[in-house]
Amino acid sequence: MGGVVHYVYSIAAEMDRLGHRVTIIAPSAPDHEMLTEVSLKNGYVHRIKLRLPVYSGALPLSLLKDLKPKEFDIIHTHTPMPTWAELAALRNLIGGTPFVLTYHNDVVGKGALSNGIAGIYGLTVAPFLLHRADVIVTTSLSYAESSRRLSAHLHKVKVAPCMVDTHRFHPGLSGVKVREKHGLGPGDKVILFVGQLIFYKGIEYLVRAMPDIISRVPEARLLIVGKGVEAAALREEARRLGVEAKVIFAGFVPDEDLPQYYAASNVFVLPSVSPAEGFGIVQLEALACARPIVTTTLPGVREVDGAEVATLHVPPRDPGALSDALARILGDDALARRMGENARQLCESKYTAAKVTEQFLKIYSCAIDVKRKGKNGAAGCASV
Repeated sequence: MGGVVHYVYSIAAEMDRLGHRVTIIAPSAPDHEMLTEVSLKNGYVHRIKLRLPVYSGALPLSLLKDLKPKEFDIIHTHTPMPTWAELAALRNLIGGTPFVLTYHNDVVGKGALSNGIAGIYGLTVAPFLLHRADVIVTTSLSYAESSRRLSAHLHKVKVAPCMVDTHRFHPGLSGVKVREKHGLGPGDKVILFVGQLIFYKGIEYLVRAMPDIISRVPEARLLIVGKGVEAAALREEARRLGVEAKVIFAGFVPDEDLPQYYAASNVFVLPSVSPAEGFGIVQLEALACARPIVTTTLPGVREVDGAEVATLHVPPRDPGALSDALARILGDDALARRMGENARQLCESKYTAAKVTEQFLKIYSCAIDVKRKGKNGAAGCASV
């Protein structure tokens, strides 16, 4: 389950648990062993077919017919999810229902074509979408303030972070079976990455850091969980550097098995390099499992643990800095233990489903207030 999809379902599931009637409008799910249908007690999932391919997805034109704004107290949509939020905003021009938009990250690309498309989007469609939102939600204040596209709309911005299921992800889990599956012994020091193997995750810099890490901590092993277009290049880079025996590509791992992978690790790393990474929900999963983290200083990403009680922040695209931070944690058991304890405490204080959902209920009330009274954006609401 991708980050945005995970975020959407987490909010919906908790609202549903609290007794609110929730409808999720989502694309038809193909039959696939990696996918499972979700269910809601007080609502339902409405699936629509995707018919017209566009740049990185398909155009859900039937959303214009199936979304009936007047049936809802709130419409909450998300970007970037190609064309979904935009079509919902267009459909709501007639309905006039309070409209909340979660802005996960800027639209960025790799290469001239994708960057060109992102630029055109930013000059045309994005302004319409941001203008139509009554409230814009970002997962961190630092990301909102650093985003050029949000600069004219900061008066509408409210912050609500992502959440994590602290019952599924917790420090009491065993990682023994995962270690056995991947040939990892009890004495190995495991560095874990979880995510798509795509350019903005910065995994190549992590692989390039491995020779130096191993020279300092010979027991170090890198366990990479996920699939993606960069997989072959990463394997080749590990081979070129002579660390292929110390870098394990686990491939796709089902959601239900992920907690055990965190349990099998000694430290978690998120080496992202681009504003396409707006938060990093995987950081919350690591925090919940009481694992120390190394990540980069990107806006949004760094705000998950701004005080660095459980995290060491390093500059993006810097294998040397990654090596220093990871070797420091792997070589100091007392430090790793202290950071792990802080990690769980931080998670319980800020990122549980109950705490984040409480923030969203206030944001929804704010959006209703904005729409009813015609106030100038979310700035007109009481503090959220």
